[in-house]
Amino acid sequence: MDMTSETNEPTPLNMKIDQASIQGADATPEPTHRPTHDPMIPDPDEYVDPDQVQEMDNREMDAMMDQYLDQMGSSLSEGQLLSVPVIAIKTDHVLVDVGDKSEGMVDIRELQSREGSVAVKVGDVIDAVVKGADAESGLVTLSYREAQRRRALDMIEEAVKNQTPVKGVVTRTVKGGLIIDIGTTAFLPGSQIDLRRVEDFESWVGREVEGLVIEYAPEKRRIIVSRRKLLEGRREKERHALLDTFKVGQLMDVTVKRVVDFGVFVDLGGIDGLVPRSEISWQRNAQPEDFVKEGDPLQVRVIEIQPQSGKVTLSRRKARENPWDNVAERYPVETHVTGPVVSITSYGAFVRLDEGMDGMIHISDMAWDASGKKPGDFVEVGQELNAVVLSVDAEAHRMSLGLKQLGEDPWLEVAQRYSKGKLVKGKVTGLTRYGAFLELEAGVEGMIHVSDFSWDKRINQPRQATTMGEELEAVVLDVDTERRRIALGVKQLTDNPVQGFLAGHKPGDVVEGEVVNVTEFGAFIKLAPGLEGFMHISQFDRDRIENLAEVVKVGETLEAKITRIDPGSDKISLSRRQMMKEQDRKVVASYMKKNDRGTLNNMGELLGEINLLDDLPPGSEPITSAKATQSQSPPQSEGARPPDAPQAAPASPDPALLEARPQTESGETEKQTDQTPSLEDDSLT
Repeated sequence: MDMTSETNEPTPLNMKIDQASIQGADATPEPTHRPTHDPMIPDPDEYVDPDQVQEMDNREMDAMMDQYLDQMGSSLSEGQLLSVPVIAIKTDHVLVDVGDKSEGMVDIRELQSREGSVAVKVGDVIDAVVKGADAESGLVTLSYREAQRRRALDMIEEAVKNQTPVKGVVTRTVKGGLIIDIGTTAFLPGSQIDLRRVEDFESWVGREVEGLVIEYAPEKRRIIVSRRKLLEGRREKERHALLDTFKVGQLMDVTVKRVVDFGVFVDLGGIDGLVPRSEISWQRNAQPEDFVKEGDPLQVRVIEIQPQSGKVTLSRRKARENPWDNVAERYPVETHVTGPVVSITSYGAFVRLDEGMDGMIHISDMAWDASGKKPGDFVEVGQELNAVVLSVDAEAHRMSLGLKQLGEDPWLEVAQRYSKGKLVKGKVTGLTRYGAFLELEAGVEGMIHVSDFSWDKRINQPRQATTMGEELEAVVLDVDTERRRIALGVKQLTDNPVQGFLAGHKPGDVVEGEVVNVTEFGAFIKLAPGLEGFMHISQFDRDRIENLAEVVKVGETLEAKITRIDPGSDKISLSRRQMMKEQDRKVVASYMKKNDRGTLNNMGELLGEINLLDDLPPGSEPITSAKATQSQSPPQSEGARPPDAPQAAPASPDPALLEARPQTESGETEKQTDQTPSLEDDSLT
């Protein structure tokens, strides 16, 4: 019977068992009354160290194995690899012929499959490694599994060297991966099982897998296999072979594999191609999920191929006609179109006419009366609209649409229907900080400014005069058809009190009124209902006033002289100072006429004889206060006023209200050369 052995020189096992050497030369002879025992079994009456017994057992077994193999000749040695035929299958072992009419035994568990059946039959030749001798039967023990492991290690070394795949069966799962039997135990990490992440390891138990050895350390008995690396290598070869069949510009029918935020992955027959989000549609800001879903058939055009990386970029939109090509011919101006509202902004709404083509309706083109309203007041998303094409810009991909152009412009005859001065009625439809909007008819509104609500009341907010929804009567003040504006007024329904007042008064008249408002620069005095005059702080008294609020209070009644009337703005300027000067002149003139005196020696003489305050009419006394600066000097009996006498000057003179005073080059007031007082002489003030 033929047997083959390894090329390695076997280690001879020719040591014979020497009982005397095991027991010792000075061993005590066995008593005659005891039965004969195995020399290796110590006497029960004597104490034997357990470690010594174990050492003696091992030595006996080695000696017996060496003696048995020596009897068979030097052809067998421990660790020798043999190819032996199966001669019998027993319950717990398989008998094999090891030559020289000798038999060996292999543990049947090494030859059983996972289902428990024996994988060999009588007559099959198997590889086995000599392990030793069975103590009970004396047969040579062999290991089929060790032979397989040796064959596997040789195969693994060859696979590592040539980068060829190895096959094995998954036997069990462990933390982090799978254990596979490739003739020896190897580890398949979970991350290397497949191209995609595997969650269920148990489903792989019992499956035959193929992979590449990525780590081999025989001294540590460690073997790590990667199925993923094998699949990636095969896919890479298939990808390059497939890429050679593609051409830029080629149209392809593909299937959607996965939809992501940045695009769509499609199956190109073994490799994946990407349709970027920008290439999904001609539509701006297109979202992939709005156009395709997983499993959809899709026609695309190849726009880029990267042979080294194996990436293929595709375009869905370039496989379709650009909707803006020949748009002017397909949608000429004034064409009526239909489409849904897809979005609404603060300035208008967009209507979808075709994929990749939206027209915009500006808020100003939604209605003839769109002033003050928002796009959401006219349309809503999803609403189907009819509109008119107003303009088309093919290069900029823009189209303007209009809704109001579907009807006639109500402003074409507004000027004829709402002439200036006409009385109208309408409902308040809007309130702003500067006025109120009144709806006169559908598409036509007028505005009432806050200044046109009342003649005599100060209206700061339109809510002080009206409310939303209130019906008002007004007068048309002006119509601007180009700007589509109508100015209305409520106070114009009654006569202007200013005109009545101006009809009976002129500049120079003295009037009486009530102080209604005091400011830093002057006071407003009510002269008639709806009419106020203004008196500057410099026109209240001969003397300078620092703080008008300390001198004049709201509600006081004052007399003043009208110094100026502006018919255009109905503004009236008043002066109490001018009134007092005029009264002073009248007093001097009256005194001179009463005494019939031709000429006085000097001004001091005149003032010494006249008490101006006694002759002033009631209410004309000068205003005095702690803040007033006294500028008058005691009257002198003779001689002119000293040159250094202080002149009374207003704090903030109003050029329009103050009279001019002649001055010298040095800025001082000229003195009268004539000693006789004149009615125009300001020195009396």
